[in-house]
Parts: sequence; C-alpha cells; structure tokens
Amino acid sequence: MNDELNILHISPNFNFVCGVSKYIYTVLKAIKSFENENRIKLFFITNGGDGLARLESIGVKVYIMKFGKGIRNILYLKKNLVELEKFCLFNDIKIIHSHHRYPELLANSLKRKLNVKTITTVHSLVDGFKRLSFQSDKIIAVSKAVEKNLIEKFKVNRTKIYQIYNPIDINYDKNENDNSIRSKLNIPDDAVVFLFIGRWSKIKGVDILIKVFNKISEENKNISLILISDVKDKTQSYLNNKCKNLIFIKPQENINYFYKLSDIVILPSKKESFPYVMLEAGLHKKLFLGSKVGGIAEFIEDRVDGFLFEPNYHSLKKLVKEVLDKKLYKIDLMKESLNKKVISLYDSETYVKKLIDIYYSL
Repeated sequence: MNDELNILHISPNFNFVCGVSKYIYTVLKAIKSFENENRIKLFFITNGGDGLARLESIGVKVYIMKFGKGIRNILYLKKNLVELEKFCLFNDIKIIHSHHRYPELLANSLKRKLNVKTITTVHSLVDGFKRLSFQSDKIIAVSKAVEKNLIEKFKVNRTKIYQIYNPIDINYDKNENDNSIRSKLNIPDDAVVFLFIGRWSKIKGVDILIKVFNKISEENKNISLILISDVKDKTQSYLNNKCKNLIFIKPQENINYFYKLSDIVILPSKKESFPYVMLEAGLHKKLFLGSKVGGIAEFIEDRVDGFLFEPNYHSLKKLVKEVLDKKLYKIDLMKESLNKKVISLYDSETYVKKLIDIYYSL
C-alpha cells in the first residue's frame, strides 16, 4: 500500500431519494474519514442531481458529465469515452468503480487502453444488454437476489462476485427530534402515520399505494400518508384534491424527523434489490411493510421482522386494514427483531475496510 490509489466512482445521478446515491454517499464518507491512512484519493463523476452538496460537504469534488440511462446513451457514447479517457489520464485513475451499467460499459471499454481495473456495484435486478453488461474485474452484488440474477441471466462467473449487503450508518443522531413537525403538517396526535420514501415510479408501487390509501381513508379518516418523493407539481396538486390525508415532502438531506413521527414504513415495490428504506425502518424501530420481492423477501421474515405482501392492490389493502384494525400481535417484537437484524449488518467503516481490501486485490 505504498503508492497512492486514485479511485473514480461514476453514477448517472446523485439524488436524495435514490438508494444508489445513499450507498455512494455512505461509502465515500467512510473512505474519506481515513483516506490518508490508506493513501486513497477519491473522484466522482455524475450526470447531476439534487444531492450533490452532500458530497461536497465531505470533501468529495464532483465532476459533471452529460449522460443518462438506457438506450438513449448511444447518443453520448463517443463523446463520453473521450471525456472519460482524458479525465482518467489527467488524474492518474487506477480503479473505476461504477454504479450503473452505462458507466460500467464506458469503464470496461477503456480499461485496457488506460490500464485501469474496474469494479461495479450492482444495485438493481435488471435484464437485457447481456453481452455488454457486467464485464468488470470484480462485481459487488447488494443481495443474494442480485447475485442469483447475475449468475443465471448474465452468466457472470461466480468467483468474480462479492455478495455484500448495503452498509448502514449507525452514527445518525438518535436524539434528533422536532415535535413541531407533526403540528406543521396538520397531523392529529392520535393519527396513524404511514411513510413512503422513494422515486415516483410504478416500479416502486406508488400507483398501488395511492389507490389503497385513497380507498382506506374513505373509511378511516384518522390516517396520514407521508410521501417523500420526486413527484411532479401537477401530479401532487391532482392527488391532493382527491385525498386530503396525503402529505408530500420534497426530497431533502435530513429525513430522520419523518421516520420518528411515522408509525409504519411501507414499500410496495414491484421489483427491489436491497432497499435502504427497509434498513432505515429497522434502525428507527418502525413497523415495516414490504412487498414480497427480491431483497425485501430475502431479508424480511414475514411476521417476524415485519410484514410481506404480494405487490398488488388487494394484498396491500388487506394487510393495511389488518394493521389498522389492530388484529395483529407481536408488533413491538417485530420492530425489535428488524432493528437487531439491521444492526448486525456491516457498519459503514467495516464495509469500507472490506471494500478497500477488494480495491487492493485488483
């Protein structure tokens, strides 16, 4: 470990409600805390986002490169390859760590020419582009479901894969509180508060959640649903007119307040690799309701750590009504069980030490 190791991370976007961005921030923050000890210098390239100031606050300089997601990236490919090559040569980059298939493609297209090593963290359950995907020297799968997907669908050699669950930051302020937020949001003291955090997307099951909540709120007025999401203003206005108990919160850095005032954290995703919302619900000892898919079903034992449901309207509606009717038992035990399970995962510093070992193994 005598030579300085310059490492470039690349991700399409860096946003507050993005789990990939939370992973990147957690990892880079931990690396920065002892980068001198390990002689590591960090670089970060992204397309933009609303959370960039978070990285700058921990001393990670952000470089902007215009690219997107999906097939439209073919329009940027040649330009991006030239940009990335110049950047890596100028900054003497030794390892490129990608967090999406397009930047991974860029990195692997240049790795022989630049004599760099490549690593990618696979955050999603994906399909398609099989000949162009997951050609990195090492691959981190964020769950067993992702690892299985890589092996079965993409024929990735198992020996290249490290299956490591997402790290958690156990150093958040547990005493942080603001009792005025509930009154500011006009939430009655005895109301049951549901919390959803995530992208405004059908893949996250937002359409199902809104439909269920609107129906149940017709019968039970004493419930509120807080949605922290990147919802468009027009959509927000439309939904507010349909249901008064929906509370929209713009994505922001500090969301601990909203975990604290909520009773139930809900994630009705139709596809999910290993969500941070699930882990944060456990850290805050909240009851978690999650769809029976991917990394959620892998981590949550139904009616032991939380509740699982099929990602459809009828299953979610039935479960929410059960919870509201208080026909369930052992809820406090489930909260404690999930908390213990989450705490047992790698904290950010332990995770990063393992990651640095992987970097140097390259």
